[in-house]
Amino acid sequence: MRSLVLVLLVSIALAGNLYAGENKHHAPEEENQCIGAGPQSPRDIDNLAGSNSVTFEEAPSIKDMNLCNIHFHRNAEHKSAAYSTFVEDGSHSGWACQEPAAGRLSEKHAEYNGCEGIEAGDTIEIHWVYTTCDINTPGVEPLGGGLNACLTTICSNPQLKVAAQVYVLRKNGEAKFSESPISHSDPTVVYTGSTTGTVWNNNHCSPLQVTWDVKKTCDTLDIDNFSNWCSNNKYKENHAHGVRDLVTSESLLSKIPR
Repeated sequence: MRSLVLVLLVSIALAGNLYAGENKHHAPEEENQCIGAGPQSPRDIDNLAGSNSVTFEEAPSIKDMNLCNIHFHRNAEHKSAAYSTFVEDGSHSGWACQEPAAGRLSEKHAEYNGCEGIEAGDTIEIHWVYTTCDINTPGVEPLGGGLNACLTTICSNPQLKVAAQVYVLRKNGEAKFSESPISHSDPTVVYTGSTTGTVWNNNHCSPLQVTWDVKKTCDTLDIDNFSNWCSNNKYKENHAHGVRDLVTSESLLSKIPR
């Protein structure tokens, strides 16, 4: 299985940034490319059921991996009790901790201090992406931006792990942004899945294997502090990404251990 993923990973990585797609109907409906695919993401993390037969080794602890990308989605891709309000918002349709402000959905291209696609009151899901590739040694060149920053020419089949947390952006929000996930002392759900983003759907599944560690709570994040990072970070992630539709078919989900 990992040899198959190796081929798919290299070809897809060279094609471009897997988080950038905005087409929710990438594949013709009659060509279901999810048959035989591994478990998918995002999902309702309160629902432990799943029957996908593809298994793979869980990625190591993030302390033993290398941070290779940070990006965020307007509205959460995952769903949990704390963020279960569905927001119809085009390619950003997803889950929120609360109803958005009146009129917000007409402002598709809001910008806050150089950070595109956010304003106070929005729910966002932040993804810290980790790789087992050595990307920090001088002379090592990652393949590019986005997820490609997690790969190198001599490390094209890494283990990947994503720590995810959901926040409401507020003036003077309680949390300040950090380039490492805020304490995971609160409950999280660890499961095996895939990459996300609107390039994928239930007919066109991601072949990439990802260990997810998703925080179940919904906290407030200081919007001024976050927008400063968003408009100036080294990953050039200055905008909110779109949201992949929630995966609900048990055949496309792994079983979450209790």
